[in-house]
Amino acid sequence: MVPDLIDASHRLGQLPGLRSPHVAEAEAAIGARYRPHRLLMPKGEAALDFRHHAIASGDASLNLLRYGPDIEVEAGVFDTFYMLEFPLAGGVDVLYGRDRVASRVGRGLILSPGPFVRSNWRPDTTQIMLRLERGFVERAYQRFTGDPVRRTPLFRPEIDLDMPVGRRLARLFGLMVAEQMEAGDTPALPPMPLVGAVLETLFAHVPCSAMDPVSLAEAGPLPHYVNRFRTMLDEPAALALTVGALSQTLGVSQRALTTGMRRFTGLSPYDYLTMRRMEHARLLLERSDLSVASIAARVGYAHAGRFAAAFRRHCGSNPARFAKISGG
Repeated sequence: MVPDLIDASHRLGQLPGLRSPHVAEAEAAIGARYRPHRLLMPKGEAALDFRHHAIASGDASLNLLRYGPDIEVEAGVFDTFYMLEFPLAGGVDVLYGRDRVASRVGRGLILSPGPFVRSNWRPDTTQIMLRLERGFVERAYQRFTGDPVRRTPLFRPEIDLDMPVGRRLARLFGLMVAEQMEAGDTPALPPMPLVGAVLETLFAHVPCSAMDPVSLAEAGPLPHYVNRFRTMLDEPAALALTVGALSQTLGVSQRALTTGMRRFTGLSPYDYLTMRRMEHARLLLERSDLSVASIAARVGYAHAGRFAAAFRRHCGSNPARFAKISGG
């Protein structure tokens, strides 16, 4: 394990933070720090060993996070921030849009805005995590590239801590924590130059592509109907509705919803709805005895064949085979 991250985690763990055995308290704490999450304990554990400690400054926050038992975290779409995370113990398997990525000790992830995120934390996983606001990263990327148009960089998610880029990031994490902790009662050195060094390291050494122009500052506050659209889809019954019906329920035109979703999340309403449908279908295949046809109907597909094709594109397997492997 990288010594800089071990030292940073020990220092972060000395800060006041939240510890709780209760799922509801953990959901509330993480929802306030990041975005609303749902925590699922697939093996039926009754309690968490939740810990969260953080240093926050402006557009960045450095966090130490642990849940304890094997747990599923449904985080939704990271639409307004990036997350750079390195396990100190255990590891995390992540469904990242249509891709599956994983972290473990010595290998971390950077998750960019846009894809739906659902992760499985292995038992005793503890991570050190840097959250970076999307607008801050976009502005830094524009300066780095000299592009006259502000764009959203989408990074290849895996980062190897045995490579020079990983070792540099670990050193920067350690330095950020050390300078904040050693300041004591005196003003700490400004952290943003170090965060800037993290971003320049990512821009220069981690492959990335640029999404279509997105300017949060010019776009103004997140439209209420974008938030309501995503919240509506937390209810399984809404997954059977069409985008048109959902738009009508929200009281906005389908065109307005499409424009808002693309601008603020990078996804069309249909793409986001499809991801949520497939996620719920996967849960039903894993945890119920319903037939594939019944599950298809519950998530809005009148034809089981069309559902199977969508599930295969999203999850990489036919639903019937997935159910057999999962024991559903």
